[in-house]
Amino acid sequence: MTLEPGWAERVEGNAIPRRRPGTFVGPRAKLVSAGHRLLLERGDSSYTIEELVRTAGVAIKTFYRCFANKEEFLRTVFTTIVTDSTPRIRDHVMTSTDDPLERLRLAVSRPLEWHRENEALSRVIAHEHVRIAATSPETIAATSRSYEALMRELVVAGADAGLLFPADLDWDVHIITSMVTNSFLTLIIGMGEPPDRRLLADNVWRFCLTALRAPESAFAPAPLPSLDGDRVDG
Repeated sequence: MTLEPGWAERVEGNAIPRRRPGTFVGPRAKLVSAGHRLLLERGDSSYTIEELVRTAGVAIKTFYRCFANKEEFLRTVFTTIVTDSTPRIRDHVMTSTDDPLERLRLAVSRPLEWHRENEALSRVIAHEHVRIAATSPETIAATSRSYEALMRELVVAGADAGLLFPADLDWDVHIITSMVTNSFLTLIIGMGEPPDRRLLADNVWRFCLTALRAPESAFAPAPLPSLDGDRVDG
């Protein structure tokens, strides 16, 4: 597979928090970081434990002291990738605007637009999501909690501002989170085909506004994304 420029630096940044000089990085963190790197290099999880420990620079006995088996390790790597993305989404949302609806729109659309910047990593995440969901749906449920909590926070803020009127907060947040996740899978690995892939994020957002009973003024037409990913006026 072809990797974008700078992929290695992004892997290191996404795998574990950057440590301060002189601080200790334990073997578990080294293994998870190496797992990130190998996932991107291979495009899947077919690497062996021997390759993993060689990349991490630890002994194979160390791997088995940290993880029961390779599948447990892969679930940990997947969970780390997904849950670590939520703080970055939150930072992007909170520093971009003070408007409650715009913050929610950014939180909904960011996962559906991020693949343009991180195509290789997005594809790995999507394939691992489908693979792990078949044998460990509880892992998938656990990884969605941080993003779902962010969505709840933003929906509540919109409701407090008198801009949203959720009929059932728990169900509405859960369904919106699930819709964003499934739309991400649609974009990356073709689980369904939207009428226009460029407009998927905008229409997911429109659906969210409708479900949350936003005022008519919130349904402003969005500019049409161009084929190369830049947005242009319609």
